Amino acid sequence: MKKNVIVSRLGIVLAIPIPAFLLIWVFSSFITIKGQPGSTTQEKPKTVPLTERIGHTDPSKAMAGKNVHQGTGTLGMQTLLVRGAVKDLAFMHHGPLGPKSSIGHHFHTNSDEMFLILDGDCEFTVNGRTALVKGPVGVPCKSGNSHAVYNPSGKQVDWVNFQVAVINPAEAAGSGPAVQGGGFPRRSAYNYSADPTGLFETADDRAGVTIDKKPTFIHTNQLTKDMLRPVPSMNRGKDTVFYRRALGPGAFESNWAFVDHLLIPAGSSVGRHYHAGVDEVYFVIKGKGKVHVNDEWADIAYGDAVPVRAGELHALESTESEPLEMVIYGIALEKGKLDITDVPLTMAKLQMFFEVDPVNFGAFEKNYIDVYVPALRKQVGYMGSKLIRRFPDDFSKKIGSPETRFNFEMELMFDTEEHRQMWTRTKEHDYAWPKTAKLAKSYQWFGYDVVGMDQAADPLGKRNVTTEKQ
Repeated sequence: MKKNVIVSRLGIVLAIPIPAFLLIWVFSSFITIKGQPGSTTQEKPKTVPLTERIGHTDPSKAMAGKNVHQGTGTLGMQTLLVRGAVKDLAFMHHGPLGPKSSIGHHFHTNSDEMFLILDGDCEFTVNGRTALVKGPVGVPCKSGNSHAVYNPSGKQVDWVNFQVAVINPAEAAGSGPAVQGGGFPRRSAYNYSADPTGLFETADDRAGVTIDKKPTFIHTNQLTKDMLRPVPSMNRGKDTVFYRRALGPGAFESNWAFVDHLLIPAGSSVGRHYHAGVDEVYFVIKGKGKVHVNDEWADIAYGDAVPVRAGELHALESTESEPLEMVIYGIALEKGKLDITDVPLTMAKLQMFFEVDPVNFGAFEKNYIDVYVPALRKQVGYMGSKLIRRFPDDFSKKIGSPETRFNFEMELMFDTEEHRQMWTRTKEHDYAWPKTAKLAKSYQWFGYDVVGMDQAADPLGKRNVTTEKQ
């Protein structure tokens, strides 16, 4: 038994005997308690302020562990993001890997993992083959393969671990909980579905092993500026940024879809955009800047991890005097389905005003849900719509509204005016519009370019009042 020093949440230093191989289990227990239960569906996240969602690196919170996965030396680990912060995330850890220290050779058969080294060169092992890889670099390990990392230098290196669960098919189908892998059941427990290979250690610390001249495994290559390509006005942002997709979906078994490298020079930005089918984590590896998510913003700096859910509008900017450099982890909501192109926020909007007799209010609203929306949803470029009814006349006068004969307004959103006009020449439009116009005494419309927008939810998300009948 070895003694590890732990700083409790109350700031009390505890020196307690903990077997080294239990350290990862201890961390996973913290994650389970603090995080959200895993889910196979994309649930609407709870309303948590952006500043509280961001994980901030704090060296004082890094728990010191020895012989992690039966490796050698010491490793400091701080949990930046907990289970469920984004789709299928198991955890995100950050800390220093000590001199002449390793994370021992082991397997996960229920998750993908990537070790990221930011400021040094390390010996990475995948499936028993070891090579020295120059940092900054990330080495992924697909579920079912073995992996380890050893720091051969005389100084600590900056280490990050990102792990994404592989969803059990039975769980994804809703027929029961996933099989539990690895870990340590409570004393006298009996678990019929336990899988001891979920985490399997080989008792190999990988110190002093034979080194291949070149890696035989996938890696990101060096995360340096010379590997990036310039992207002018990214998502209609300011000036030119530098970008590279370092890893794609083929590197992973789970819904983990990509790892990107992004450099935003001083005074530049990535414009506001969203991804309909991908959750992301932006991890700052250098510099300072701001992140905007929906209607919130926060200052970010080295070591910050920013979770962004699918559908959340987000933008990034560096400071005026310092560049902002990031690694971006992307997890698809559905495996193999990614946003090929971010949806721009330059939209065309048509506002239609209707004069409807009160006796037809119910029929007009029902027609919108049952007829107009199903027709719209078949159109190229359709982004959403809204039907609103004006307050009753007496209340409108009370709040100072001007008089108008129109009591309903319908707003249609298309990505371009060309697509909106195309919709008017479809058979769906020719079916839906006469039914709508028939229920109104009069109508008129205006067209607009959307030049500003504050969208606090996914524009393509669920619309409770417009759900189509099955």
